[in-house]
Amino acid sequence: MEIKTEIREFVASHYLPDTSAEAISDTMPLITSGIIDSIGMLGLVDFIESRYVIEFMPREIDVHALDTVERIASLIRAKLSRSLTA
Repeated sequence: MEIKTEIREFVASHYLPDTSAEAISDTMPLITSGIIDSIGMLGLVDFIESRYVIEFMPREIDVHALDTVERIASLIRAKLSRSLTA
């Protein structure tokens, strides 16, 4: 399954239960709009780390990096490509 699709499905099921995953666009603000709060960010990070077997450093976890599906997917791809070259 594509990264963006998995992120959309996670966000829809955990933070927007009345919204379909397809209704979440790549650029929809998730954190700055209040859909995901600071505690929710921890849940999102936990899901990403578990699902993709990657680990975030504290400095990598911020509002801007995790604010949209597009940014989240880019961050995951970057982490995965670094782990393949390490």
